[in-house]
Amino acid sequence: MRLRALLDTDALGLRLLGGEDELDRTVRGVMTTDLRDPSRYLSGGELVLTGLAWRRNASDTEPFVRLLVSAGVAALAAGEAELGAVPDDLIAACARHRLPLFAVNESVAFATITEHVVRQVSGERAGDLAAVVDRHRRMMTSGPAGGGPDVVLDLLGSDLDLRAWVLSPTGRLIAGSKVSGPALPVDVCAKLSAEQLAAARTGRRGPHRLALGGSTYSLFPIRGGGRSPQGSRDVRETVLSDWLLAVEADAGDWPDERLDLLQGVTQLIAVERDRRDAARTVRRRLAQEVLELVQTGAAPSEIAARLRVAAPVLLPGLGAAPHWQVVVARVEWDGADIEAGPVAQSLLEEILVDPLATGPEPSDRIAVAHSGDEAIALVPLPAVSAEHDGSESGIHADVLLAAVRDPLSAGLDDDGRVTLGVSAAVHSAEGLRGALEE
Repeated sequence: MRLRALLDTDALGLRLLGGEDELDRTVRGVMTTDLRDPSRYLSGGELVLTGLAWRRNASDTEPFVRLLVSAGVAALAAGEAELGAVPDDLIAACARHRLPLFAVNESVAFATITEHVVRQVSGERAGDLAAVVDRHRRMMTSGPAGGGPDVVLDLLGSDLDLRAWVLSPTGRLIAGSKVSGPALPVDVCAKLSAEQLAAARTGRRGPHRLALGGSTYSLFPIRGGGRSPQGSRDVRETVLSDWLLAVEADAGDWPDERLDLLQGVTQLIAVERDRRDAARTVRRRLAQEVLELVQTGAAPSEIAARLRVAAPVLLPGLGAAPHWQVVVARVEWDGADIEAGPVAQSLLEEILVDPLATGPEPSDRIAVAHSGDEAIALVPLPAVSAEHDGSESGIHADVLLAAVRDPLSAGLDDDGRVTLGVSAAVHSAEGLRGALEE
């Protein structure tokens, strides 16, 4: 459909603020975002809906608009519910970049616009995509009505008879639908993640297919790290942090409509992943504060005070102060100037989770900061483990690496390296500097 048709639909409550000469642009999809950098979820031709929560001040506007234009979006529609009116700096930036801009009346829900666009873009896939959109609000809400990726995976299973799972780059099972049957075995998860990582390194277009144990799986990347599918950035910047949607089906003969549907599902899951990353902000900040105090030689009493704040967050209900371990991870690429710190942070948060654990909860007790190309984790040991202090207690680097070696080796190929360092357990704030050096 064309932008002009959107403007002519009174029920959508759209008002044109700029770009009158561009109204013949074709709209191929729709995406709602309040991320400062939504490019990881854009493939071009979208109508982008935003509530403007990404805008703290006028200086944020130009980078946001430039990212949308680089991704090839058709237009931007800004809601008036948050600020009352679309800021002048956004109007000016869109005009400079010839990006059509609409204002959305506060009485109109973004979901209404989304459903309208989805139904108009293609009548053939209206049934499938309308089902996704109908459940979109449920997936994005908190509480019992939510459910994150599981809601969409349930939809694929019940409505489309597709068994599907979400996996981390280390092969950990993050989510699976209730109708998908038994959870995938750990070795199958590892092989699927390894196949996706290897395919990503070669630049092959997805979905990738792999036959295992009499079943064929089609693999769809869930983009992360600010990279769009057509992005020009080095794939190594994000290959170790992208999630994966594995579907038990051979997508080789699927029509374009079904492939588009699964790409849309990966975008919905990517938004939920971003929300989970945001929820880690407090734990990451706690780790950063403690490590900065340790690195700058702060008094042990000051470090201990920070640890007393961190302990209840990382180990709720803990009766006594825990012992601690420090785990450091570094990601290196031969001959590449890549900012590896954020990827190492995301990767270490995954490595520290038991691969047999499912869902997001196990990662809620992990606090990881990053400094330069390294990620540094502050790991609390429950009192029951800390009492022993022997070689059996705590975390061991060889055990961590053994659980993730196969999939990560496929992603690292022959030019990447992940290094882990694990300290002994320390009993107090005084020991943390030695643990970090160790």
